[in-house]
Amino acid sequence: MKGGSAASGQDHSSEGQGAAAAGKDVPGQRAQGPGDQELTGEQLARVKAVVASLPAALVELLPYGTLPRRSRRQWLESMGARTTEQIIERAARRWVQHGYADALHSAEGTGIGSAVGVAMALVRAGECPHLRCEDGLDLDTGAECRICAERRADRRAAKKAAAAAGRDTGAVRQAPHRPGWWVCTICHAPDKGEAPDDGECTRCQDEAAAAMQQLADQWAREAADLEAEQQAAADLGADLDRQAEERAAAEAAERTAQEQADAEETKRLRAELAEQFPELAAVSGSDSSGPPPF
Repeated sequence: MKGGSAASGQDHSSEGQGAAAAGKDVPGQRAQGPGDQELTGEQLARVKAVVASLPAALVELLPYGTLPRRSRRQWLESMGARTTEQIIERAARRWVQHGYADALHSAEGTGIGSAVGVAMALVRAGECPHLRCEDGLDLDTGAECRICAERRADRRAAKKAAAAAGRDTGAVRQAPHRPGWWVCTICHAPDKGEAPDDGECTRCQDEAAAAMQQLADQWAREAADLEAEQQAAADLGADLDRQAEERAAAEAAERTAQEQADAEETKRLRAELAEQFPELAAVSGSDSSGPPPF
């Protein structure tokens, strides 16, 4: 029994030394604590499925080629409300987009310092409080996450306010374990190459330019709307003036026509009276300018 135990210990020691020689993280042996409770069969299957989907180069760097038992529950809890398939897609996307593949495989890369840490970074949920946000995009619609956009706008406004007040806005920092990569000061996403002076990635710069263009377009629309309203008001005033002139002309014409009609009616009555009562016409004499004599 003792011999068997010693052999077992020697085997583990040899395996640990081999793993260390291969550049793997080899955790020290310790007793199981409160955070190391056994996983259910379903949870364990989920861990194995996700680990198996990770890039082979990363899996080779994990202790004994798998995720340490003490890290599994935290690893699962960090994934958030996503299916196994969605977590696998997340890890594959981040492995490339966040520069881990470049750090490990490129000629300039210096490797990955903590394979377990990278495995955690590949699967854990982002900082956005929107449950359906997946690295800045709405998981259901594929559109840009509105909350992420608002948070970036707030950070940009705070950065500008700090710069205006003469306070330090923070220097661009390098992305950990990714030589040649840096982290955007606005969205905190990694990017490769020379960092710009303002520390903003291309996406944030494009977003800011689009926001400024949108604001300029809005101002142009508002100016055009105001001009249209002013023109409409002027046109309405001119139309009202024209209508008033037309009404005045119509009223004047109506008065003239009424006066002419009254004069014609008076003339007709005089003629009838003169025909019916010639004696009255004789009395009235030649004065035909006044009204009839009765």
